[in-house]
Amino acid sequence: MRLTLEGYGTRERVTLGEVARAIDQMASPHGPTYIIVEADDRCSYAQAAGTDGRYVVEGRDVFGEGFRHFRLYRGDAAASEPSVVYYRRKCSKHPPRGCPLKVLAVDVVGLGAVKTAILHYVQTFERSPGLQWRDITQEFLAESVGREDAEVSAIRPVGNPSPPRRP
Repeated sequence: MRLTLEGYGTRERVTLGEVARAIDQMASPHGPTYIIVEADDRCSYAQAAGTDGRYVVEGRDVFGEGFRHFRLYRGDAAASEPSVVYYRRKCSKHPPRGCPLKVLAVDVVGLGAVKTAILHYVQTFERSPGLQWRDITQEFLAESVGREDAEVSAIRPVGNPSPPRRP
């Protein structure tokens, strides 16, 4: 398990207790604003970002050259309003702890949910089935359409030259 904590670098082979303490540091008004925990394959991960008791938690499952990306949410995403969570202690465009991360209001959770989700991932390398996860993979694909530097343009199994057609 690999831990990346803003301002503290990256550490290999961390314990559950070390990750829990790292999450607690995010509650400090001058603490880190994001945490990433990665499985040993360096592909699948869980992450959280935010400040001032407002956080967003995401997880990515990687398979072959594809992936699925999920965001923790609470409530009805279809009825949710846009919202913003701020993060990053240093940024060239925004003030400290002021980089906007545009999300839905249902995506904003407290530190307790961050701890539950991240620690479950550390223990199992899976998203917690006791929490609600929204598949946001298409947001990442939509961002990359038409960009020359795009990492991903479509996700499909190897050997399937085109996505399945919808009826």
